[in-house]
Amino acid sequence: MSMPRDFTVNGVGLLGISIQHADLTIDPMQENSLEFTGLAFSIHAGLSLLEKPQGREALYRLGATVAREWRHSRRFVFGGDVNRMQEYVNEFLRALRADFPRVIVGNVGGPEVVAEARRMPGGGWDGNLSHFLPKKAGGIFFNQTRVAEMANASRLGGHKSSQERKMAARHRSYLFMFAVATLHELTHLFVAYLAQGSDKPRSYTPPNVSYLNYVGLIDPQTNRPMTGESGRWIEGYLFGGSIEFYRDVSDDNGQTGIPHVLDAQALARKIHPDCILELVTRLQDNQGFNRFPFTTTGSALTLATRRSRGLLSLGSTEAGSQQPGAFMRARRERPVPLYNVSINDLNRVPLEPGFILRPRLAAY
Repeated sequence: MSMPRDFTVNGVGLLGISIQHADLTIDPMQENSLEFTGLAFSIHAGLSLLEKPQGREALYRLGATVAREWRHSRRFVFGGDVNRMQEYVNEFLRALRADFPRVIVGNVGGPEVVAEARRMPGGGWDGNLSHFLPKKAGGIFFNQTRVAEMANASRLGGHKSSQERKMAARHRSYLFMFAVATLHELTHLFVAYLAQGSDKPRSYTPPNVSYLNYVGLIDPQTNRPMTGESGRWIEGYLFGGSIEFYRDVSDDNGQTGIPHVLDAQALARKIHPDCILELVTRLQDNQGFNRFPFTTTGSALTLATRRSRGLLSLGSTEAGSQQPGAFMRARRERPVPLYNVSINDLNRVPLEPGFILRPRLAAY
């Protein structure tokens, strides 16, 4: 397929972030906060990776594979035209950049779950593949504890003392974590887009579309996978393996963990620090981030070694993360202000610890 140029210059449009409280009520997140700032950058970075030629190619291959598996298994009828998949990829990414899906920060099921994508059936999108309405089709939940830890790292980061530099590096690691998590969850929403708003279990990723032994929904009667894992599939295709975080026993509890690529032989290799640094600081420069697959360093970790390290999973692969109709559950929700976030401000986030966005209010 021919590839459009790298569309990563316009910032994030109509971004609204909310906080879900313990009683399930939802309130808008303060826009001039470190939490909003870090998530806004990570959302931009994750989307930028998909907008690159390699990301578009990965979505194209995923879409064609999902549609083929739906057809072969007779699980679900794809309402589009596979020959127009490149057009669908472009429309999906265009719509995300202009009007990003709903974002909620809350409890997503444990520290190992960084983010979850959820569909929003009946939200107002009519399923027109030529006119995607992201906010009316679904959204992404982010782990509130991890978001707070990212903000704290930014608050304590700096360029003077060794401790400040450590926290600045930790902040960049969190930006990397949430960027890759955003890409992962947007991949689930891409399958939702291809399903044209359906929330039937058979409209989710087919079981054969996955990576290693990751699965989605499990049939409680047969204990067999009902759905696959498109997020892990695209990680394998684009990054060279699924992304996993392993606890650094020499660090404290606020850490991200050490990011690794889990290859097709289930061997884990540490992602090179330069790869992480370039992803969060060089998305937009003349060279641009172009380490596909991710660059790794050091020896591979076997399963036996990993078991002793405490795994932190990038994205949920539990059934709850793909629970049909699970997105809208709040008992009370205030109108969420929406902001246009400029690319110039976003570029400052990984370079200036403690920097806080002042985005322009665009709508409610």
